[in-house]
Amino acid sequence: MKKALKIAGIIAAVAVALLLVLIVAVKIVVTPERVKRTVLPLVEKKLHRKVLLQEVDVSIFSGIVLKGLTVKEREEEEVFVKADRVKLRYQFWPLLRKRVVIDEVMLDAPQIRVVRLSDGTFNYSDIMKKEPKAEPKPEEKEPVDLLVSSISLTGGEVRFEDRAVKSGSAAIYNISGIKFSSRNIALDSSFPFTAEATIFGATIEVEGKAANLGAKPSIDATINVKNADLAKIAASLPPNYAAKAKPFAPSGKITARLHLAGILATPKQLLKEGSVKLEQVQVNASGQRPSLSGEIALQGDNLSSKDLTLTSGKNSLLIQMAASGLLGKQLSIKSTVTSENFDLDPFLAKGEKTSGGVRTAAAKPEPGPLKLPVNAAGTFQIGRTKYKGLPLTRLLLKYRLSDNILTIEQLSGNVADGSFAGSARVDLSQKGFAYSSSLKLQEIQANPLVSAFAPKAAGTVYGALSLNAALGGKGTQPNSLKKNLSGNGDFTISNGKLTGAGLVQALATFINVEQLRVLQFTKFAGTYRIANEKVFLDSGISGRDAQITPKGSAGFDKSLDMSLMTRLSPELTGRIAKGGVTRFITDDKGWGTLPLKVTGTFSSPNFRLDSAAVREQFKLKTRETLQKTIEERLKRKEGEPQRPERELLEKGLRGILGN
Repeated sequence: MKKALKIAGIIAAVAVALLLVLIVAVKIVVTPERVKRTVLPLVEKKLHRKVLLQEVDVSIFSGIVLKGLTVKEREEEEVFVKADRVKLRYQFWPLLRKRVVIDEVMLDAPQIRVVRLSDGTFNYSDIMKKEPKAEPKPEEKEPVDLLVSSISLTGGEVRFEDRAVKSGSAAIYNISGIKFSSRNIALDSSFPFTAEATIFGATIEVEGKAANLGAKPSIDATINVKNADLAKIAASLPPNYAAKAKPFAPSGKITARLHLAGILATPKQLLKEGSVKLEQVQVNASGQRPSLSGEIALQGDNLSSKDLTLTSGKNSLLIQMAASGLLGKQLSIKSTVTSENFDLDPFLAKGEKTSGGVRTAAAKPEPGPLKLPVNAAGTFQIGRTKYKGLPLTRLLLKYRLSDNILTIEQLSGNVADGSFAGSARVDLSQKGFAYSSSLKLQEIQANPLVSAFAPKAAGTVYGALSLNAALGGKGTQPNSLKKNLSGNGDFTISNGKLTGAGLVQALATFINVEQLRVLQFTKFAGTYRIANEKVFLDSGISGRDAQITPKGSAGFDKSLDMSLMTRLSPELTGRIAKGGVTRFITDDKGWGTLPLKVTGTFSSPNFRLDSAAVREQFKLKTRETLQKTIEERLKRKEGEPQRPERELLEKGLRGILGN
């Protein structure tokens, strides 16, 4: 027992002696003056910046504590790095050889200022430059060795000023709550590290390994973002960006996990796989607040969706999407959007109305030309929807985007007891976007269609409309649309009627026939051509009481210049017959013909008799009457007159009638 106590006493004495030796060594070797004289020049040399230090504390247990460390910018006006406390841990045994070997650095609440200058460089770019190799000099042993193998950082902040933005004023971003920890740091092997930071109100966690810092630095790490709140992120944006985001009022949560691995020199190849989960992500859109939920999976530069759903009230869209080449020069996207019931009207509503109810829009320059690094193809299919108040069923859109050409391969559906089908091609590489399209309507009720697209003309056209159209043009603004639109086609409206104020009412008033205020017809058909901001029409209306052949032009400015050869039934003709001319423009069945001209506008048309056509009708009627009378008198008992007599009759009539 006594022997054991004796041994323990010897060990304790040795320990105390060693401790005393270390304390003495620390006092002799590690002095504040020596640290300042050694560490500050070393840091200044590496950073090319002035370094200030307020105080140095040395303790055998806590190590070296640097207080009030400040690293100035190159111009020495602004602060580059500032830390309240920097702790340096040193190894004990080298102290006996009068050497200070620092192997651990701990930073408390460091503040770093990063600036991207207007030329795209950063305020630390000079630090990253490789210095030319100088001729080797005999190595001089520094009294303090920095052999750092462990680094930890807590409470760090980074202020990032982006002066390269086009808005003029710098955008400022703050990254706070920075934590970093790494151990077993080596230049030629891998070592673990962890990091954490808060940016725009979202906490980001990183855990992994770094390797080959001395040659080709690489990492293998996982980044996690948990329940990032979009409302907080939007509120944390720089003021100019926050103001732009405010009308959209983004909300919802995002959770992300990304696996990065590879050489830091090739950042585009770092992403290996990951996922982004969206939970009720919402923004204001056209007075609505749709919600997007689901998951997006990442694999290299490929992306795919899983259970991605857009909901708006009771409506929902299922979005299936796949993309490749996310980090390449050409992005490829394939998508399929389906829904049994989704109301499109709220999302397709245009700008605000003025107090007078008229939509106003400032003139804008034509868009384009675009050079999109995107190839895309997809389908959009909805069982039931609405567009401009029109119920649509079986809506199908197939599109393709390639080489800046957007092709609508198919747009079809059912509407107003009929169907429609069309296609289009839009060249996005031209300013104003040149386009061509075709459209086919079959047996669509005209009144609902007109009411939706021309509300002021609602209740004026009825019947089953069929139409073929081929259109082309260039421009997206109203003036350029009108100027460049061209096309042709044909149409038929069956078993319908024309009514309402304007053209039909003015016609009924002009010829004083009340029955024509509602013009019933079995068929209204014709062809049309669009050019020079006008529609050129050649058509015919066939009804029980009237037959009208509208021919001429209608301008985009609502002007009219048309002829209306109007034939009225015997009943209507009798009501307006007043002798003379009327008898000559009535055929043998009692149908009267009124050649009319109409000018003015759709809302205020001007009707008059077409004098040239009246003369022609008069001549034709006179000729027919004279010819019939003379032929009856020249008839032989056998019937027909001889040829010389007929020729003489023809010449006489031409002389009388002037043709």
